[in-house]
Amino acid sequence: MIIFITADGQAELHEADEFKSFKIVADGALSPTAFGQALTGLATPEADGKTAWVKREAVKRLRGPEASPAWLASFDKMIASVRRFGWVNDGDGTVRAHIERG
Repeated sequence: MIIFITADGQAELHEADEFKSFKIVADGALSPTAFGQALTGLATPEADGKTAWVKREAVKRLRGPEASPAWLASFDKMIASVRRFGWVNDGDGTVRAHIERG
């Protein structure tokens, strides 16, 4: 599953049915400032810029009407599988994702 940030700063959900990976990929033309703005309301980057804490509800919104009960169950299962590695913040419900800059 990829949260792709386009060159114009829009977030899109790519490979939405791929539950074995989770990352944020930014278009190479996107400036660091624009990238940070694009993540507003979606994710909070770590200071090192290598990972970000993503709001689960934001991912569900990106999925839109295709977020069927089966998709939601698979998404929740993916989140549960990374909890033991410290990639889930139970305090605010966010999940950590790698960041890749194009």
